Amino acid sequence: MLQEENTFLVELEKLHQRQELSLTVGPNYFEPGMMEYLDQYDGVYTPETQEFSLRFEVKGTRYDGRTEQIEKVKVDDQIQIYRDKDNIYNSNNFRVFTQKGKDVGNMPADLCNALAPLYDQNKVKFSSARVSYVEPLSSRSRHAKQAVLFIELKGKIFE
Repeated sequence: MLQEENTFLVELEKLHQRQELSLTVGPNYFEPGMMEYLDQYDGVYTPETQEFSLRFEVKGTRYDGRTEQIEKVKVDDQIQIYRDKDNIYNSNNFRVFTQKGKDVGNMPADLCNALAPLYDQNKVKFSSARVSYVEPLSSRSRHAKQAVLFIELKGKIFE
């Protein structure tokens, strides 16, 4: 197995560990930052078929009018994932768009950094992407600063 594949599988396992942690904490568990919405994360890899499924939180949802676009998004809406090599902050970036082409954010940097080398070498293909969870800013606490959007991305690793 290539180093790039190992790096990707490590990131996938981190997502799965969050899902596992969600099963051990009570309903009132709250830790701001990376530990919110634990039950929405997951990462599954099937070695026999080399297929994967990721559930991750979209980042950067409060910039460039994305908050307004997320207000219109519903669970199970199809999502488009585009490679964004020209991103000034991370050349490994993947951007997330609605089916109508509206920008709603970015894939998390660690996941981008693990996926981009495989994607650029045509060793990974995405088969589907959909909204798995959404909490628009309008339905969150008045103290919230951004919408919450999770995507389920499915694909396959190729040798």
